[in-house]
Amino acid sequence: MRKFSKSWRKSNLEKKTKILQESYDLDIFEIERIRKITDPKKKLVQAATLQFESFGNIHSDITSWIAGYRSDSVVRDYFTSTLALRKLVMPPQENFSDIGVSWRDIRNRFKVPRNINEDLSEEIGIHIGDGNLSVTTHRGWDSYVYRVDGCLRDEFIYHDDFIRKLMKRLYNCSPYLRQVAYRNSIQSCYSSKLIVKYKHQVLGLPFGCKKKIEIPKVVFDDDSFAIRCLVGIMDTDFTYSSNQSIQGALTSLRVIKQMGSILERLNVSFSSRISDTVGTINIHKKDSLEIIEDWDFHNQKHVSKHFLYMETGKSFPYTYTEERVCVLGGTIAVDALEKVSNYRKKVALEKRSQAVT
Repeated sequence: MRKFSKSWRKSNLEKKTKILQESYDLDIFEIERIRKITDPKKKLVQAATLQFESFGNIHSDITSWIAGYRSDSVVRDYFTSTLALRKLVMPPQENFSDIGVSWRDIRNRFKVPRNINEDLSEEIGIHIGDGNLSVTTHRGWDSYVYRVDGCLRDEFIYHDDFIRKLMKRLYNCSPYLRQVAYRNSIQSCYSSKLIVKYKHQVLGLPFGCKKKIEIPKVVFDDDSFAIRCLVGIMDTDFTYSSNQSIQGALTSLRVIKQMGSILERLNVSFSSRISDTVGTINIHKKDSLEIIEDWDFHNQKHVSKHFLYMETGKSFPYTYTEERVCVLGGTIAVDALEKVSNYRKKVALEKRSQAVT
């Protein structure tokens, strides 16, 4: 939709009709048909429907002009608010009154799962690992944002490919990918009142600090859901070490304990340590090698390390995800990757030595 100019409001109806044709490419015959409708409410609903079908949005000024009125006050007179008219023209696909929904959610056809499934369980794990919920107020408006943070150098593929597609399947929502090269940071940002309130009110995931976050009971109790949730957590907040063990630490001691319970009932060998502020889990090498394939991990940061080890019997520290993926795809030689790995290791050790002295 073309940007609306406030100066147009001072024009007469004839000029506004030309704006509808020239700036928004609306059919004059449709405009004339709508203006002949005698019932004001039906006339305004038809006007709102025409513009939504034409360019995917509803603007109260344009609605009133199509209907033959000079001011958008007529929308408030008959419908109380523009939002009430919008809901008549484009109701949500489901009734989300128990959660909360914004016009942006309605317009973009965002949705939420009504039942737990494996996709949602994995997305909950991603949230526990790298996710964050926030609500901020600016000039009287609340901004609802869910974001997933990651390492730009090693997790761009994971964010741009897997997380993007997963969120589209679950919520019909696409991210704004924020990349900050000098911080080596990538954020998948989702602006939606519906998604944020669903995650908080229905799934029980907290705003801000995640020290008290936990795996929802319905996910924890089911083995298949629990596995997908653990994959989401490990893909985001754990590492695949040079000795082929999956290991990680969380400030949520409750989640560490839940993960330990799940791994025990699945007969996965691991060690765990919990202090006052942080908990760690280290899955033993034999089981790590099995579960990274059997459980279908999705973060190429881990997967590329694993498959390179399986092909070569070697680990390549100080290399990046895209480089390892290229070796697996045959566009970079293993010897070249090994040289890069050795060189970067040497530089890192020299810097460390200089810092000590």
